[in-house]
Amino acid sequence: MSEPAFRSRLLEAYQAMPRQLRAAAQWVLDNPRDVALLTMREQARRAGVTPASMTRLAQRMGLDGYENLRALHAESLRRGETEFSDKAGALVERRRQGGDGALAFDLMETLERHLAALCRPAAIEDVTKAAAMLAAAGRIHVLGYRSSYTVACHFAYVYGLAGGAVRLLDGPGGTGPDALREAGQGDALLAISVKPYTRAAVELADYALARGLDIVAITDSVVSPLVARARAVIIVPTESPSFFHTMAPAFAVAEALAAILAATAGDEALAAVRAMERQFKALSTHI
Repeated sequence: MSEPAFRSRLLEAYQAMPRQLRAAAQWVLDNPRDVALLTMREQARRAGVTPASMTRLAQRMGLDGYENLRALHAESLRRGETEFSDKAGALVERRRQGGDGALAFDLMETLERHLAALCRPAAIEDVTKAAAMLAAAGRIHVLGYRSSYTVACHFAYVYGLAGGAVRLLDGPGGTGPDALREAGQGDALLAISVKPYTRAAVELADYALARGLDIVAITDSVVSPLVARARAVIIVPTESPSFFHTMAPAFAVAEALAAILAATAGDEALAAVRAMERQFKALSTHI
């Protein structure tokens, strides 16, 4: 069994578990790297359960013991640490065999499939549900780190042009999350994160949830740590022939959300866009 398959099964079984096992399961889901690296006793201490609960969790999931669960996560960790370099090697070999044209075709064909998947009714329903939740929020805070950062920036910029009450959680010296101290019930957090998930994104989602914000997630898997925290989830494919995962589908979703929100705002959004156009003209912003 692979680690993603195990996580998927664990999520399915989670609600039917007794309280102690749920606590152990939640810790395993939230800390896959530590599952591979820490002793079972230390993991139990951090999860706030007994070591026996960790063993029972593994056995409930069909494993002989907790060491099997640790080994499963350790193998996934080893694969993850070499994934970028392995894919980079495959990329170089593909170019050597087929040339630049073949490589470009592979990339574009993959993106075509990904965007087509986002046009399916279930995906469109997820987008419209997320948009409705964001439209009902007093203010939208937007979170994204590393490759997800540019997607977060793009959404905040585009929706901001339409007068949206939106704030990117970014600032010098790590001050971006400070804005959450003003956030509370009635606000929303649009959290964007794909594998490898950043710890800070998950921790800030937890903090926002504790403050009463509704979480809307753009992520890449049903076993993403954001899924359990979000009221609305949009799953975007990230697979790419390149050595690095693609964020193009996430960009498409961000643009769709911004467009829906602007259309929902109606005349207010139109007035904001016109005001922005006047400012662009006054400042000679564009050539």
